[in-house]
Amino acid sequence: MNYKYNVVSYDKNIPATIMYLNLSSDTHKTELQWHREPELVYVIEGDSECCRNGESRVLHCGDFILFNSEDVHLVRPVHGGSCRLLCINFSFEYIRMFCKPIDSVIFDISRSPEAKNEVIELMKKIASTDDESDYSSLILISYINKLYYVLLSKCMCFRRSANSSSSPKRDFSYAKTAIAYINENYKREITLDEISSVVNLSPSYFSKYFKNVTQVSFSEYLASLRLENAVDDMLNNNATVSAAAMENGFANVKSFITQCKKIYNCTPAQYKKQVTKRNSA
Repeated sequence: MNYKYNVVSYDKNIPATIMYLNLSSDTHKTELQWHREPELVYVIEGDSECCRNGESRVLHCGDFILFNSEDVHLVRPVHGGSCRLLCINFSFEYIRMFCKPIDSVIFDISRSPEAKNEVIELMKKIASTDDESDYSSLILISYINKLYYVLLSKCMCFRRSANSSSSPKRDFSYAKTAIAYINENYKREITLDEISSVVNLSPSYFSKYFKNVTQVSFSEYLASLRLENAVDDMLNNNATVSAAAMENGFANVKSFITQCKKIYNCTPAQYKKQVTKRNSA
C-alpha cells in the first residue's frame, strides 16, 4: 500500500506555496493528511483546531503551528465556528541549495522563543501583503527567504535515528497505511479484521494502536469520515438523506441519522436546513 500524499505545487516565482483558506465547520472535517513538505499554518481570524501526530490543540488568532515533513495532521475550525488561515508549504528543493541534508532535518520552534516571535511577525506581513499588486512577488520572496533563514539558523535539528535511546516519536507508519486504505474504501463495508490484515497486525493490537496514535478508534474515524462526505453530498450535490447514506458507506439511513445526531445534535435534514438558512442570511 502506497501512502497517499497531498501534492504541493509551487508558484514558479515564489519558493513556497502560499494559500489562504476560509474554513467553516459546516462539515466535520475528519480526513488526516500528510505530505513531504513542512508546512506553517497561521490563524488570521477565528480559532482553529489543529491535530498533529495524534495530539490536538486549539490555535487562536495570531498563533501558528508548524508541521514537519510527513507529520500526520488535520486543521479545521473549532466546532460551530469559522476561521481564516494562511498556509505556507516549504520547497525542499529550494532549501536544499542552502542545506543539503534537508531530508534529515526537522524544525523545532520551541528551541528559540525569539524565533517564534520572528515567525509570527513574518506571517503577519505575508498575510497583509496585497498579492494583486504588480510587484507583490518581490516582497513575498523576501519574507519567505527570511522565514527559511530564521528556521534554518535557529530551529533546525536532525531527526533521531530509529534506534535512538531517547524517547522515540510514536510510529505512524501503520496508521498511514490504514488511513490511506480507509480513505479509499470508506464507501463500502470495512471490518476490523480487514483493516488489521492490511497492516499485518492482529485486530486487538491494531485497535489499541490506532486509538493510541490518532486519539480516535478505527470505527469512530470511519464513521466520521462517512458522515463528512455524506453531509457534503447533501449540501453541495443535493443528495437525499437516503442516497447520501448509501453512497458513503452507511449500513442504512438510521446509522447515518444516529451519527449525525452524535456529531451535530440534529438529523441530516435538520442540519442541511440550518446550514442553508445560515448561508442565505
